[in-house]
Amino acid sequence: MLRQMVRWRARTPGAALHLCLLSLWPLICLADTSPQPAQKIIGLVLTDWRYALYQTPAVEECSRGLQPGEVAQFKAQADPLGHLNKFGGTTQNRGPNGELDTYSPLAVEDPLPFSELRTKVGYGFNLDGTTDGHATSKSVAHEKFTSPEGEAIDNQMARVVGCVQGWRKNGFMAEFYSKEVETSPINRHLIEISGVDDETNDPDVQVTIYKGRDRLVRMASGAFLPFMSHRIDERFPQYVLKTHGRIVDGVLITDPIPMARLPLIQIQIIEERRIRDLTLRLKLTPSGAEGLLGGYEDLAAWWNNHSKSPGSDVGKYSPAALYRAAHRYADGYPDSVTGQPTAISVAYQVSAVRALIVHSAQQPAGLLAQSVSQQ
Repeated sequence: MLRQMVRWRARTPGAALHLCLLSLWPLICLADTSPQPAQKIIGLVLTDWRYALYQTPAVEECSRGLQPGEVAQFKAQADPLGHLNKFGGTTQNRGPNGELDTYSPLAVEDPLPFSELRTKVGYGFNLDGTTDGHATSKSVAHEKFTSPEGEAIDNQMARVVGCVQGWRKNGFMAEFYSKEVETSPINRHLIEISGVDDETNDPDVQVTIYKGRDRLVRMASGAFLPFMSHRIDERFPQYVLKTHGRIVDGVLITDPIPMARLPLIQIQIIEERRIRDLTLRLKLTPSGAEGLLGGYEDLAAWWNNHSKSPGSDVGKYSPAALYRAAHRYADGYPDSVTGQPTAISVAYQVSAVRALIVHSAQQPAGLLAQSVSQQ
């Protein structure tokens, strides 16, 4: 009698190992019913996005207090009314020939000085791998911050916007953009963590970032409703980002993504962020996550976003001052010809709520069902 032994393991989580004896007689199967570890998929959708800034109530971290705004700079210049009568426009047309400072920042000289950030404490990532900020292959020499945990970190953007009222807590621009993250599908960022064996400690997980297309919903308490279905917006494959990560004591830490493009609507201006070496560090909770997103933000793209913003009047900053500061403090990816940095280190404080990320029929089968089964 001919007998053949075949061993087969199902690839779906929790499947039993079957040992089947194939013969000329009816099929006999012996099943190993011991439980197999099931890998989880964690879905997140971002609900808030702000500059990660060290702030004190008395603004002790700023050498001259908060930055003087556009109106204050206009009033401090010589003969402001005569300038306005001659060239017209608004308080933003402060150039010697009436140039608009958002489009011609180097043509405008501010009469009031820039308030420098003088704190040594900051939030972010050690992007260049140094402890003293010396020049590397991807950075120029700069001063590091020290995180509350004692780590040397890079966040030069904090020196640019840290003393701007509009981008600080409860500032106009910070709160307006926070609301746009909530209400606009352009700002819908989905994070899928797959291959999770243990949500507390797992040395090997896969992380994918997608653009979503569905709305966020708040409960009566004001908190965002978790575990809602969120579809991937597959019209924009350029916003799909993949990397490896690990979970340490409940904190997700990702490997850097070399170049990340992220959709953006900010103060009603539609653009996109471009961040090199994008990294996530998120504390996972049963209903969501919170932490930092950072990297080297492309200077040209960043300024293009801010130069169009109408926030300088109500946000109280001088576009000319911000442009100069961003280029003065830029520390990342120097140009091969000029040696001038093309990017600036940045850290953003982000929050998220758990979500069920919906894959289309073209996506690998079983991901949605698996995600739902873990909730």
